[in-house]
Amino acid sequence: MNWKILFKITGTLILLVSSLSKAQNYRVYYRMSYITDSLKKETKQKNMILLVNNHKSKFYSQEQLDNDSLVIENKKKGMKTQIKYDYDFMVIKDTEAKKVFKFISLLRDFYKTSENTPAFNWKISNETKKIENYTCQKATLNHAGRLWEAWFTPDISLQDGPSIFNGLPGLIVYMKDSKNNYEFSFTGIKKDETTDINYLSSKPFEVSEKQLDKVLLDHYNDPYREMKSGNVKVRWQDENGKEFKPDYNELTKNEQKYIRENNNPIELSEAIQYLKN
Repeated sequence: MNWKILFKITGTLILLVSSLSKAQNYRVYYRMSYITDSLKKETKQKNMILLVNNHKSKFYSQEQLDNDSLVIENKKKGMKTQIKYDYDFMVIKDTEAKKVFKFISLLRDFYKTSENTPAFNWKISNETKKIENYTCQKATLNHAGRLWEAWFTPDISLQDGPSIFNGLPGLIVYMKDSKNNYEFSFTGIKKDETTDINYLSSKPFEVSEKQLDKVLLDHYNDPYREMKSGNVKVRWQDENGKEFKPDYNELTKNEQKYIRENNNPIELSEAIQYLKN
């Protein structure tokens, strides 16, 4: 056997595998339009990032990514930075472990839940069109109380997409639900070798979905409990800076109304049924 030839071939394979591995590290940019109160139809927008690193991906806000990067950089210099907690839409997907991790921040606390990767039953059609100069193909999905229309491009071989969604033979570049409550629009992609997908600005409490539902219901039933008990110190001031004693009953009614009206999650079937007190 010619060992020199074998070495050259093996070396080529190693380089090829290494190149493919590096090519899997990307930042995908999306603009998310969404409605928190389905009755008012007031649309909000948020710039989102999908970090893809081999078998893991992380979908969260551009603002949180920028803050995390600044915190990490300033920590190296011994400098402190104000930390943001913009995690309400954050999802980490691990295709190797077949797990999805979701996050939510509530007052001073930060929670994490995990579940098995959903078995998405995509229906792929033959319909195609151009989006952002990519040839895209249409797919539909009925999942968790919403009917989705998605467009993916085989030109980008990442089988991923915004939020919890993945599993199509190409990157999802556009997606919306039939009620126009959520819309994800691809705005760009670039290679990324630096971002740590596992980095979080604080350590979350790991809870089950049932435990998180209880936390959210407890907060709804008595949202000012910590302040009334004195565990959280708050100085209430009017517009002139004069201190006053708040009417917690009135504040509670207003907060509960706000929670009920802003209860329109991406996975609609997971919405908590808050009762009007």
